[in-house]
Amino acid sequence: MSFHRSLSRFWFVTILIAVFAVGVSAPASHADDALALQGTAKAAAKKKKAKNLTTYWVSPTGDDTTGDGTEAAPFLTIARAQGAVRQNKFRAKRTITVNIEPATYTLSAPLVFGPSDSGSKKAKVIYQAAPDANAPVVISGGVLLTDFTCNLIGLLNVCTTSVPNLPAGEMPREFYVNDQRTVRARSNVGLPVNPNFALVSNGYQQTAGLPITFSKPQLLEAVTALQWKMMRCPVETQTGTTLVMQNPCWENSNTYPIPNNFLVLSWLENAPEFLTSPNMWFLDPDTQQLTFINPSLGSPQYAYLPVLETLVSLQGSPGKPVSYITFQGLQFSYATWLEPNTTDGYAEDQSGNYLKGTGYLPNTISHQQVTYKTHGNVSLQYVSNITFNSDKFIHLGGAALDFDTGSQNNTVSNNIFTDISSAAIQLGGFTPIDQRPNKFQVTSGNLISNNDISYTGQEYYDSAGIFAGFTTGTVITHNTISNTPWSALAIGWGWGLLDSPSFPGVNTGVPGMWGNYSTPTIQGSNKITSNKFQNFAQQLWDVGAIYTNGSQGTDYAHGLLIELNVAENKRPAAGSNIYYTDGGSQYVTLQQNVSINDPVGTVDFGPCGYPSSITSLCGFTGLVPYGSDIGGCLPVGNLQYIGNYFLQPTNFFGPQVCQNSYIPPFPVNLVFQNNVPTTSVADVPNWILLQAGTQEATGPAWAIPR
Repeated sequence: MSFHRSLSRFWFVTILIAVFAVGVSAPASHADDALALQGTAKAAAKKKKAKNLTTYWVSPTGDDTTGDGTEAAPFLTIARAQGAVRQNKFRAKRTITVNIEPATYTLSAPLVFGPSDSGSKKAKVIYQAAPDANAPVVISGGVLLTDFTCNLIGLLNVCTTSVPNLPAGEMPREFYVNDQRTVRARSNVGLPVNPNFALVSNGYQQTAGLPITFSKPQLLEAVTALQWKMMRCPVETQTGTTLVMQNPCWENSNTYPIPNNFLVLSWLENAPEFLTSPNMWFLDPDTQQLTFINPSLGSPQYAYLPVLETLVSLQGSPGKPVSYITFQGLQFSYATWLEPNTTDGYAEDQSGNYLKGTGYLPNTISHQQVTYKTHGNVSLQYVSNITFNSDKFIHLGGAALDFDTGSQNNTVSNNIFTDISSAAIQLGGFTPIDQRPNKFQVTSGNLISNNDISYTGQEYYDSAGIFAGFTTGTVITHNTISNTPWSALAIGWGWGLLDSPSFPGVNTGVPGMWGNYSTPTIQGSNKITSNKFQNFAQQLWDVGAIYTNGSQGTDYAHGLLIELNVAENKRPAAGSNIYYTDGGSQYVTLQQNVSINDPVGTVDFGPCGYPSSITSLCGFTGLVPYGSDIGGCLPVGNLQYIGNYFLQPTNFFGPQVCQNSYIPPFPVNLVFQNNVPTTSVADVPNWILLQAGTQEATGPAWAIPR
């Protein structure tokens, strides 16, 4: 027996003798020692118990130090429960559940999960809202701002407050009041182009209006939103009436040819001088003071400023994935993305993918080979059998949920995504590793089903509601995607230039310009079925309800199936192909899809008459028709259209505007069978309309898509 155990036994016997022989308490010093030893023993017992539970509890009234994780003595934080699960001897042997009581759990750092947090096929680890939850369980990366001082200045209720504990110089890009996204102070609201600035070699010069001397020009951001692109570049300084732009963002943005470069200035953003309208805000990162023009009297309520960029990160490694973890009934909110604040800015290529660093050369094809994905506020890499079920993703400043390289057999079902700055879901990447991966790197077998996705691309118009890069065996089914600024869903990458053989699926492309490949990419055997797309193309044009890019397989049997989808009510003026098979697309079967109330729109190269107008093209805006139900710019072909319900079921739009001298006329091998000319819903079988989009789901009542 050890000395400590002997001492403990000695005091225990002494206390018993004193109590029973004398009938009074032991001497105070002896009693204190005894209680301390008992407390230590209890703590050790709780720690041992916490290691052996199969159900843990987290509560806003819990305690990470004294709690043992039981319902009677819950933990305070999810991170503490995660640590207990990781040490649990039953992990991967028995299902372990972490029940989280309703509250907002504000993170000071991301929740990071590695392989040592994994469950197993027969014994998952589940993080979920407590079974009796009747309010949200919010995992938050934001700070709640209070103590506003409000003053009426003219007709504006101007409210200010200090931001506590904000890292020096940090400048979050979003602000939410009363559960609504507010507007970062900007110029010319309601106008398509800034009316006062003209393009010069190093930025923009003010040529009209009252001269503005910006108090903090280094915080300014210039924005262009035109055709299928949106770019954001920071200002370096103001010299006289000229705003000098930051590099490399400015140089990278202008490696693209007209009209896809940073030519038109849509608006300027993030200056106190633009605080002129209700619902606008500005944060000074130096003084850490936030100013908000409250549209109602009094102080703002429920005012959240996102600070963290990542809420949850699951990071495995090749051969050691994070696996068999479920997140259920939770809400992920108030995260930002700070990289657009840097000198790289947001020099977008397409669909939320952008340029970073230097070394890019001017091109004529409007695309660069090396691009980077938008940051995911919930991010996963090298994961398998991870499930997000009946969760909410709301008020997020990057892409909400990003499954990167090596994501296999994961499920995203019955969730709500809304008010997202970029895409709701990103699946797979487009690097050389993603294109031609080994068995650990491949992104495969993932299911995205029954999700309600709306109001994505709130800050980055060019992003799709769902973006899938190089994947195989992906099923995207029964989702409703609405109110997207560009395409509702985009899949594939490379415009044929990354395929085998190299195919130049862009107007001035050259075979082999991005390399010659002896093997095909992994892209194939994917299915997009029974989804509903509504109110897409809300900001940009040259879009699709479903947009495909590059080869989708090696033959029809291993190609992309697009079936039983319903697309309706795009922005009428937006020129688009509803089912858009773009550069290099091939081996796609479109069967029993519907397009309703999707009139042919027009091109939009911006208005004429402004200092930064594209004078050579703006005259075509609103006049030249563009698009149809089906079409694309230089697909290979090998496209089947069977039993679809389209206004013009055999009118393939694209060859009229896209040509390449290196290849014969394309597309080839178009097959049309039993397609039905359709002018209204009365022409479509009702069962097709009813089965598209989200269906009845199970889960916490507050979390189920409606």
